[in-house]
Amino acid sequence: MKNYFYLAFFTFALVACSQSQEQKAEALIKESLKKSLYKPDTYLPVETKVDSAFAPYDDPAFFEELAELGKMNSEYEVLEEKAKRAKSSMAIWIGPYQTAYGRNEYQEAKEEYDEANAQIDMLKTKGEKQYQKLLSMLQGERKFIGYKALHNYRADNNAGNTLIGNTIFFIDENFTEVQYSMEAEEYEKIQNAISQFKELIEGTEE
Repeated sequence: MKNYFYLAFFTFALVACSQSQEQKAEALIKESLKKSLYKPDTYLPVETKVDSAFAPYDDPAFFEELAELGKMNSEYEVLEEKAKRAKSSMAIWIGPYQTAYGRNEYQEAKEEYDEANAQIDMLKTKGEKQYQKLLSMLQGERKFIGYKALHNYRADNNAGNTLIGNTIFFIDENFTEVQYSMEAEEYEKIQNAISQFKELIEGTEE
């Protein structure tokens, strides 16, 4: 009985080792998709391409930090527009013939202008820290963190229509689990954002 157990274990290990990276990835992806697809039984893999994943370019922690900088930039643009509008209002209501109403409107606009600029100054400080954090991560050692599998598949949605999936799954270095996933289009946008960030760095260094 013991010999049979060892033989079965050895056979299983041999089969596992003989699987290609694509086959290992597809097995993990199938299990992962079962949890999210409306009709898992309609799932049909089409193509899987596996490549090595490296930090920071494929690191979700870096993606989050980059998204935070993007959020700060959006906030900065909103505050700049707010300050601009308030400054225009101040110019309208200021003058030698101000009425009581005009003085009140001017004061309100000035308070809005001062508040927006104070928030801009705070955001600039936070943005600089975030920029330096990202710069440090980007200029750090390029580290192997596992694999990324671009997986195309078909599956039916809840309406019974067949949809085409084009998703990137990030898998640990031992092919034991899917760590996270995202649509290929979203991944492409992130990589474009990283390229723009690198260009920004290179531009400031010139």
